[in-house]
Amino acid sequence: MVVVRGNSLHERPCDEIYVVGEGETLNTISGKCGDPFIVERNPHIHDPDDVFPGLVIQIVPTKY
Repeated sequence: MVVVRGNSLHERPCDEIYVVGEGETLNTISGKCGDPFIVERNPHIHDPDDVFPGLVIQIVPTKY
């Protein structure tokens, strides 16, 4: 998700508790937040392809 403020774009921050936004996948979240172990940290995700807006996941962000 991208938030527009004035003429600049700011990505939503990657916090340890992350709520999946519209159009996001575990792959895009992993790349944006720098956490390649999202599935391993979230045992409630049984199918990595079944991610939906509003799903709450735990990540360990390494970049902003």
